[in-house]
Amino acid sequence: MKKIFQLTRMLTLVFGLTFFLACDLDDDSPTVELPETNLIDVAKGNADLSNLVAAIDRAGLTDTFEGTTSFTIIAPNNEAFTAFLGQAGFSSLEQVPVATLQQLLKYHVLENSVESSLLTGLQKNYVPTLADGPTTGNLVLYFDATDGVRFNGASTVDTPDIPASNGIIHIVDAVIALPTLETFIATDDNFKELDTAIDVVSPNSELDEALEAEGPITIFAPDVMAFEALLDTNPDWNFSSDIPEDLLISVLSHHVVAGNILAADIDGGQTVMSLEGDELLFANMGGELELTDGSGNAGIKIAVTDIQASNGVIHLVDTVLLPDTTN
Repeated sequence: MKKIFQLTRMLTLVFGLTFFLACDLDDDSPTVELPETNLIDVAKGNADLSNLVAAIDRAGLTDTFEGTTSFTIIAPNNEAFTAFLGQAGFSSLEQVPVATLQQLLKYHVLENSVESSLLTGLQKNYVPTLADGPTTGNLVLYFDATDGVRFNGASTVDTPDIPASNGIIHIVDAVIALPTLETFIATDDNFKELDTAIDVVSPNSELDEALEAEGPITIFAPDVMAFEALLDTNPDWNFSSDIPEDLLISVLSHHVVAGNILAADIDGGQTVMSLEGDELLFANMGGELELTDGSGNAGIKIAVTDIQASNGVIHLVDTVLLPDTTN
């Protein structure tokens, strides 16, 4: 019964991920009455956002948020900026390289005006930011709004829905670091079993280090349902730790390929070499991407694409990929 409940819950979440990444966040009219002051002026009027205002000015982004284009700023408060500077080894904001500061601030910005009610309604999901990914994609931000609103498992909204004429501000209690692949795999419940499996093999595998390394790499990440299905194929497997370690390392490595491969870069009939050594073959079935693994299992669906981190990209797949067991 526990497994059935898990699978149903994850199915709902996967649908939500696909919807949120594809939808226009500006479809609905705002429910918060808009003032005449822009985002910068609103931030200047809040004593707890003085560090943010100074950071935006140093990064040369003030004009961006004074215009008519609508944005959502996830705004770290002064205490959050102070903590960030200390943790990063900077004694002042002026020591932070401008390019670094620009990318960091852009990671706290969403296109359009996104009220907290939309996040709460979707509960758990990803949203694209203005920050640049390794190639043509933008970094995404994971939120969990099941109990308040929390971003990437590290930063919580203290004051939501501060309106401006050109957007909205949500004040948070921590600066959100640029995400690595590990950030999303460790935070998103869809990847809970994958995260556990990587931890199991970490003493004898470099996979955990690869998730934090510069990369970029692409991971075709099985969700919880996929791992449940794999464990059900063997009566002696109740947990990923029950799978022989050498086999588990090979299986996990078969999900990783070099480079930051976005969905738009994948063509039907294309093959790529996995870290394990066997090839993955792609198919485009009426616009839906599928792949065939090293063992020849075809029709594996890529259910969610382009979860973009700073060191690579994740595509969620509905089946654990198996290498060629004959070799």
